[in-house]
Amino acid sequence: MNKVNNEVKDRSEAMGQGKIWPLLWRFSAPSVISMLVVSSYNIVDAIWIGRLGSEALAAMAIVFPLMIIYMAAGMGVAVGSASLISRRLGSGQREEADRAVGAGITLFLILSIILTVIFYPNLESVLSVFGATGEVLTMAVAYMRIDTMFITLSLLLIVLSEMVRAEGRPVLSSTASIVSGVLNCILDPLFIFGWGIFPEMGIAGAAVATTIGRGIGVIILLFYLLSGRLSYRLRLSYFKPVLRVYLDIFRIGFTVMIRNAGGSFVQILATRSAASFGVIPLALLGVVFRILSFGFMPCVGVSQAIMPLVGYNYGAEKYGRISEIVVKAGAATTGWAIICWVAVMVAARPILSLFGSDAEYLEQGAIAFRLFAAVFFTVGVQVTISALFQGLGRALPALIVGSARQVIFLVPAVLILPRLLGVNGLWLSFPVADVLGIIVSILWGRAEFHRMGLQFNTRPLLYGNQVSVADDSPKGK
Repeated sequence: MNKVNNEVKDRSEAMGQGKIWPLLWRFSAPSVISMLVVSSYNIVDAIWIGRLGSEALAAMAIVFPLMIIYMAAGMGVAVGSASLISRRLGSGQREEADRAVGAGITLFLILSIILTVIFYPNLESVLSVFGATGEVLTMAVAYMRIDTMFITLSLLLIVLSEMVRAEGRPVLSSTASIVSGVLNCILDPLFIFGWGIFPEMGIAGAAVATTIGRGIGVIILLFYLLSGRLSYRLRLSYFKPVLRVYLDIFRIGFTVMIRNAGGSFVQILATRSAASFGVIPLALLGVVFRILSFGFMPCVGVSQAIMPLVGYNYGAEKYGRISEIVVKAGAATTGWAIICWVAVMVAARPILSLFGSDAEYLEQGAIAFRLFAAVFFTVGVQVTISALFQGLGRALPALIVGSARQVIFLVPAVLILPRLLGVNGLWLSFPVADVLGIIVSILWGRAEFHRMGLQFNTRPLLYGNQVSVADDSPKGK
């Protein structure tokens, strides 16, 4: 037991004392790898589903907003719990961190039941509102019936992964996600086309493959949590609803829910707009979203590393380290984003050909993809600053910064630009909103540094020197 406690202590102290680049690598590398693997199942889904025709790809575009709503609930509980856990660990309140774990698991169960009861009986009506008709609607409902039936597995994997990462075990968290994603990729064609002993299920087979993969990931994390191999020590009393703990979780988690729910609303507007231009633009929307999400995932993975590191150092009142974490993480995500943009500019058509060979699809897709790709220039900085506010427990800035591009600027852009410029206006809506969103993010991020009494000096941070400020004083707390 002493050995386990010493290991936990060492992991915790490293978050407050270790060099930033190695810490970012340690916390983000497993997460980035897992994010790439997990997002690859979206790519694999689209590649195999594309063999069923443009209608099937269009159906996947239609279900995307509903999937975001489900993910919003899971991420809200996960991020809110992880932020609270990290801050409690940083301030030495271990029992309070254990209570946050129990409360987060209970809260996720409640939300998953509510979502199932609301959406499962009404899938056809909901997806019709999103713009689906005819064969596209039939395929979309077939996919989401499976996904909604097993929503508990989806959300539990998200919540447990963040809790394990907050405890200082990013490799374990990522391993579960990687196993889940790899299994999904292997099972996809087996269930879609009925290879060997497997039944031919069409588009619903993709949902079955995803569900099985997520179930295995949950089993891995539950084994470690319940076997006592993690530092958390759970009691039955910790799972009882406690309003105070729920409010602490929701203070940050609710902003994530609202931001993602807002993103779902925008996706609904986008799918309806694309559907008004025909099946091909709707199919393209789904394909481009999935490819871009694959490119975004490393940035999201780095942001997941930022939050526990920021939360711990904030709880320990080591504010100078927070500045160094944010600047170096922003540099890493921006570098990756530029690489992705170059790849799209050079190989847009070959990438799109993986999902279909229709001439009209490829011609329209190359234009759409290149217009969309401008968002890569902004996503790295935005996710970094958003993770900063989440780690600090600053709900309002986290909500506004996270919502700026996804809701505040994107809604009017999607409503106005397609009317003025046709289908190209739809593709331009996203980079326009991103440019405006990053302006808000940078301004608010600089203000937060000033609030904590930090000097925002990027050069020494990027080259590895510890920040030198009147440092680690509890100014902003």
